[in-house]
Amino acid sequence: NLYNAATLQLIIDHYPVESIKKIGGRWKGPWKQEVVNLFGEKVTLDHIEHDLIRKDYKEPRVHFALVCAARSCPPLRGEPYTPEKLDEQLEDQGRIFMNAPSKNRVDLENRTAYLSKIFKWFSGDFEEASGSVLAFVRPYFPEDISKQLEGGEFAVEYMDYDWALNDRKARDPDKGKPLH
Repeated sequence: NLYNAATLQLIIDHYPVESIKKIGGRWKGPWKQEVVNLFGEKVTLDHIEHDLIRKDYKEPRVHFALVCAARSCPPLRGEPYTPEKLDEQLEDQGRIFMNAPSKNRVDLENRTAYLSKIFKWFSGDFEEASGSVLAFVRPYFPEDISKQLEGGEFAVEYMDYDWALNDRKARDPDKGKPLH
């Protein structure tokens, strides 16, 4: 929740901006700026994601929950993550993200899974949890696709990442509705 809130605040502080990547300079981009108040210190978004969440919890589903405000990111959840519902929320986020064709899809005829670059960038997290990226994502697809993925060899290609700001002016390519 802190990561997502801090990301939104960073966007608000620099709005209008075309992309989160336009915030900061070449050597100190948005994830390396000390903009997050944590226990009386200013820390970076990178610190929260890599040094705390990923390191301490070893939970690859966090990549379904951390939102960078780009169109290719998983969607921002409409409720806070809570300890009582976290497992259910992460599973739900996984299904939502994996079933957005502009972000992840499977071409059964050509036996190719087109996945978000998130799975390439953090492949180690998914491989450590499930042996391979494809094994990790398989359960999040509909049952018919999941069975096909389980039963045979599929190539994996990583889709281009759209860093454009996911703001109200943008349209959700999967539903045609304004993005929030």
